[in-house]
Amino acid sequence: MSFKDGPENSSITKGLGKGIEMVEELRNERSADNLFAGIFNGNPPFDQVFSDWPEPSAEEIRRRDKLIGELTDFLIRKVDPYLIDSTSSVPMEVFEEMSRLGLYGIKVPENWGGRGLSQTSYVEALSVAASWCSAIVIVLSADNTIGCKFPVMYYGTDEQKDDFLPELVKWPTGFCLTEKNVGSDASNIRTYAKRVRREGLAGYEITGEKWFTTNGILENGRPLAKYLAVVARIVNHSDELNDANRKACYGLFIVPTDANGVDIGTRNHFVGMRGIHNSNPRFNKVLVPTFNLIGGEGAGLKIAFESLNTGRIAIAKGCIGVSKQALNISRWWANKRSQLGGPLIQKELVRDKLVYAATTILAMEAMTNYACVAFDSGQDVRLESAAAKTFAAEKAWQIVDNMMQIRGGRGYETWQSLSRRELTPPDELMWTGARPNRIFEGANEIMVQFIFREGTDRYIKTGLPLISKSSSMAEKFGAIMKMAGYYAGTFVSRNIPSANKRLMIHLEYVNTRSAQLARKIITKSAKYQAKLAQKQLMLDRFSRIAINLGAMALACAYAGKLDKEDNVQEANYVELADVFCRTTTAEVDDLFKGLDRNDDEYRYKVSKRLVVGDFDGFLLKGIIPMTEAYMRGPDHRAEYNCQ
Repeated sequence: MSFKDGPENSSITKGLGKGIEMVEELRNERSADNLFAGIFNGNPPFDQVFSDWPEPSAEEIRRRDKLIGELTDFLIRKVDPYLIDSTSSVPMEVFEEMSRLGLYGIKVPENWGGRGLSQTSYVEALSVAASWCSAIVIVLSADNTIGCKFPVMYYGTDEQKDDFLPELVKWPTGFCLTEKNVGSDASNIRTYAKRVRREGLAGYEITGEKWFTTNGILENGRPLAKYLAVVARIVNHSDELNDANRKACYGLFIVPTDANGVDIGTRNHFVGMRGIHNSNPRFNKVLVPTFNLIGGEGAGLKIAFESLNTGRIAIAKGCIGVSKQALNISRWWANKRSQLGGPLIQKELVRDKLVYAATTILAMEAMTNYACVAFDSGQDVRLESAAAKTFAAEKAWQIVDNMMQIRGGRGYETWQSLSRRELTPPDELMWTGARPNRIFEGANEIMVQFIFREGTDRYIKTGLPLISKSSSMAEKFGAIMKMAGYYAGTFVSRNIPSANKRLMIHLEYVNTRSAQLARKIITKSAKYQAKLAQKQLMLDRFSRIAINLGAMALACAYAGKLDKEDNVQEANYVELADVFCRTTTAEVDDLFKGLDRNDDEYRYKVSKRLVVGDFDGFLLKGIIPMTEAYMRGPDHRAEYNCQ
């Protein structure tokens, strides 16, 4: 039995959840063929990693530097992150100034009124914005990365581009995918677009409610965005939503917020990023013409999923900006603050947190820049973007949390309170703002499953065999021979590029461990068959091994690139890459140990008892359980019964 031709293939995909199934149906049919796919397949393409860093043109550099210069000046002069946090709002004049600077069309070609910059240059600007104010980077990312511009630029007709883009570059737009029961799993979308002929128009009536639409609202009842990109199921009648046997058809529509039937809703307020203008818009038979359907019927989710690739790269770059600022503040405070006989900067535990930040930032930058370069050159970046987002979001959270530890009690005091007594950096704002990155554009728990599926695509297409207990001796022998042939093929073109001697040992490690990862995936697949999809902890380890190995390879390549660019003495950046790889080697070793020696099944058995309340006599003893009866709000508190 093989991945390719047996029921296990479909079972493995189905076992990852309905949302992953839908991604599978809509995914690019090409196998991902960049670094992370190579790592999963046991043959990292080192030649690609060490050579595929094309330099931007002189004109691109000039325009990028001009943009970043204008953005930096604008942020310092016009954007007060403390004011935005205290008012939970971005002032209207800030939105207007961003429009004048062309910040709502950074990647849109100049002939449609944009600044015409590459993905690589665009995210450099995002990193600068993220280092200063989370609200601003969210406005820009939600608009430029997804919003209405990506669908129209990459899937619109020439007529749609000519009509929409000159307007879209003037003001922020929003993206409507998430619903009450739709997060990372888009299979439950209930917003629908009914085919109609109304008011002399052939078009669609959109009905439904979306959640967490960034840039949707300025204030209650008043929209910020003039246009929203809305993903909806296309039907002839609303009853089709309840037909489980009917294949869903999705579309992406450009919807004006001033159209009849659009209710922008009320403002959402968050723990961090308090300047986000976010709401849950409702659509009641909103009529849109067929011209506003982008990519044709059936392309809605495909466009949405592909826009999320660049969205994940944008999140990763934003994480870099906030991490660099956290390092800056940590080092400033460690020099300024004295404890136990000397400055904090002299304490080994504090210095190690700074080293962690510096070395990890190098790897984050390498992963994100590699993904951008791949995207700009037209390559598939589904794996690179997911890996960069997962890695950067988790590392940035640790870096910012380390900053809070160095800041001590001052970090946990609100800036409004602390600023009455002394200089106050925006550490509280950065701390609360960094946490959502592990959730946005696909929770990291979903990302590792996605990375595993995409990384093992070549196994599936190759038809590598699965050996079960019921396999005959002939089947087992044939499977072993086919696996042996596959392994031989992965080693044919193996090579390690010439690099600094400090880094060669790390590249050898990536090479060896990648081959071991490929073998482990096949042997575990043979052992668990279709049940492998339910082994989420196992898939998590597989994906994190690949992510870390990719980070090591890219950090080594990027360090050499930086040394050449900065024309500095050898080993300046190599030292950072060396330390990062040493630390990451230990993490990878532990992950490999966990593949064979773990308590996963035992813990799962315990979890089954836990979820039905078997341990509640102890676990809930001594607390007042917060139940739904109390969560209903003040008007229902009298109904609450503690017994």
